[in-house]
Amino acid sequence: MTIFWRWRLWTLLTITGYCLFIPCAGAAENQPLDSIVTAAVAAGEERARQHGYDNVSIKVRPLDQRLRLPQCSKPLSGFIPQASHVLGSVSIGIGCTGAKSWTIYVRTHISAQRTIPVLVRPLARNTLITRADIKLINQPIESATNGLIFDPEQIIGMETTRPLDAGSTIRVNHLRPPKVIKRGQQVTLVTGLDGLEVRIQGKALRDAAAGERVSVTNLSSGKQIEGIAHSDGTVSVR
Repeated sequence: MTIFWRWRLWTLLTITGYCLFIPCAGAAENQPLDSIVTAAVAAGEERARQHGYDNVSIKVRPLDQRLRLPQCSKPLSGFIPQASHVLGSVSIGIGCTGAKSWTIYVRTHISAQRTIPVLVRPLARNTLITRADIKLINQPIESATNGLIFDPEQIIGMETTRPLDAGSTIRVNHLRPPKVIKRGQQVTLVTGLDGLEVRIQGKALRDAAAGERVSVTNLSSGKQIEGIAHSDGTVSVR
């Protein structure tokens, strides 16, 4: 766990009736500042784990050493609003629910190390990605990873939807299933009833990936029909 003390103080206090920076006469023992930092780190780690991140690093902005808070009679609790970011700059609330309750917000920066696939060479649009096109690197992540692909097996065999540079991470919208049928390609139409299979030749009217519906012209009758494309280039018609 890494805690850095480089930033200026940023705190928001919601405390009523307590001496914050000047000791009061007869004041009770003060809350140790390192316990506030520890609670903030624990809350940040827990939130990151809940979202699937490991190897989390939390940098806490330093608290002013003049800060005086009554020592809490209960363990401190940390909380982060659900709408807050998981990584990056995160404000974490630390609360005391003891007899003399108080709340303080501290600023943190949360990052995580994670193994992620990246491209080893630039790829043009409509390129089929092979295992040789990617490598795994350990990389710090400091922002949202929505759509980012971490499993290489979800990348290999897919087709690019746009040009990608070497070193690029890969997101879901960068990929699509490869087209198994091209427009104008001659295909085999397969249909059957009561165990009887009939195969006739057709011509695809558009590109299609496996599992997609595709329109085909029956070369025998000239009629246009629709079926499901398969990886072997056939089209099943019901």
